[in-house]
Amino acid sequence: MHSVSRFLAAGAWLACAALAISQPVLYEGARLIADARRPPIEDAAFLVENGRVVRSGRKGAFPVPAGTVRVDLTGKTVIPALLDTHIHIGYQKGLSYSAENYTYENLADHLRRYAYVGVSAVMSLGTDPGDLPLRVRAEQEANGGTLFRLAGRGIAAPNAGPADPALKPSAYGVATETEARRAVREQIANNVDFIKIWVDDRNGTVTKLRPELYRAIIDEAHKNATRVIAHVYYLEDAKDLARAGIDGFAHLVRDRELDDETVRLIRRQNILIMPNLGLAQSRTYSRPPAWLDDALLRETTPATIIARVRAAYDTRPAAAVEQARKTYAIMQRNLAMLNTAGARIGFGTDSGAVPDYFHAYNAHRELQLMVEAGMTPGQALAAATVTSASFLRLKDRGSLIAGNRADFLVLDANPLDDIGNTKKIARVYLGGKEVNRTTLK
Repeated sequence: MHSVSRFLAAGAWLACAALAISQPVLYEGARLIADARRPPIEDAAFLVENGRVVRSGRKGAFPVPAGTVRVDLTGKTVIPALLDTHIHIGYQKGLSYSAENYTYENLADHLRRYAYVGVSAVMSLGTDPGDLPLRVRAEQEANGGTLFRLAGRGIAAPNAGPADPALKPSAYGVATETEARRAVREQIANNVDFIKIWVDDRNGTVTKLRPELYRAIIDEAHKNATRVIAHVYYLEDAKDLARAGIDGFAHLVRDRELDDETVRLIRRQNILIMPNLGLAQSRTYSRPPAWLDDALLRETTPATIIARVRAAYDTRPAAAVEQARKTYAIMQRNLAMLNTAGARIGFGTDSGAVPDYFHAYNAHRELQLMVEAGMTPGQALAAATVTSASFLRLKDRGSLIAGNRADFLVLDANPLDDIGNTKKIARVYLGGKEVNRTTLK
């Protein structure tokens, strides 16, 4: 049976503690952050049946059915599972990074890693060609585990899409409005979840997607009830894309600070912003950073990759480090400005966009960087849960309210005190079933 379902079927790595799926379970005693936009419930209880939350409140505040199994979570904190709306899945396998790695087995491996760290849904943005990702998406929906969403093949000017050579062939290169609209229709025919475009000249090394082309792409997508997400770098491009009706930015503006007009456009049109701080921040070090010793990183990333990343810091030019620090400072200020203005801040990591940029672990590091840039822990958690679920139109994810899927993390410490506590994972549940993290590890 050569099928991804062999790797992702619920029975392979989800544990039900020998309980019947329909048997109600009451989780009690924990601090419950059911919705990150609202205060937590101390000494809480929430009832789960058939993989969904039935009711929640203070412990002892509501009746439970006869035969309910009780799980004591005293001293723990429960948060909704995270959603990462910007990754590039399937290309790295061990120390190799290439299109040849884009297989059933490698996609399964990456998705298991996301489940391990408590990410209930991911979206791969524009580097997923062919039928394979569509089949994986369908099987994930049928079998459980981390949900897979995708933008199929993204669109850019010729040879001006993803930065890494291994990813470039996965994107369309369009030079005319006819080609641009045809590319949109081809991807919509595949029932992709979004259209992805790149609007960037890669520091003057490639030709940027022209405004008349990205306007045609946005128009064609919107005519077909599909939203468009743009990779963007420059302020002026972001401003014009906002005027053109873009639905989301896969990055922050990085060449300079946002002006008031752009902030107003983003806020008024409710454009989702994915900060994607981690990759830029990782380039600001002249020596190996302390987080390379993080236990969760070691659990989810091959030691050979961590060792290669560590060694790479020994050869980083001082000028490159200094420029990275300047760019990152602009990103931090722009995120703080957007957050203060009440813009729609989502969550994405860009994991897998380049070799050795870790899958899974980055979701938790990204939360910490968002807080360091000025967001509160609650705001960062809301971005990674309820806001991202809303953007993906996953109405039953992102919060632990009645009727929603029971996708949650049990933590050993409170992330509202220190966002780094999201890495202190005791258990992960997806659809009410405990992920067998021991087996995965």
